[in-house]
Amino acid sequence: MHDLVISGGLAIWAVAIAWKDWRSHRVPNVALVLLLVPALLALVVNGKGLLGVAILPSLMGFFIGGGILLPGYAIGKMGAGDVKFAACMGLLLGPLATLKMLLVFAIILGALSAAVWLVHRHVPESGKRRIAAAPALAVGFIVQLFAESLLWSFF
Repeated sequence: MHDLVISGGLAIWAVAIAWKDWRSHRVPNVALVLLLVPALLALVVNGKGLLGVAILPSLMGFFIGGGILLPGYAIGKMGAGDVKFAACMGLLLGPLATLKMLLVFAIILGALSAAVWLVHRHVPESGKRRIAAAPALAVGFIVQLFAESLLWSFF
């Protein structure tokens, strides 16, 4: 029951950030800090994160989550908030689950990008089309929270 409450709260947190990004193309730092503080406290006090991941794997997940998206930010295709959001989720998940989350994210963002392209392919280019990445990140995260054993049991 305790794990379900934590996972549910984390899912609500991710959905709230995704909604904000979808509506305004911004991931608020305050929402990230609201998770980061208790997550780091849990690591320091318990030696495990909110989802039971030990300190070293949590840090690995943090750097994998942020590091994989960092080149996208460097070339202007990804927002800094998305990179920080992925890093925070990586801190919770650990390295392998973070990679799986990013795989789901990439599939969803690719499908969303293709759909936007199909809808707008005949419209003359009128500036940059921006697609919010946080909703796809949130879906990948929620898949890891609730469907881990069902989706990835064959790996």
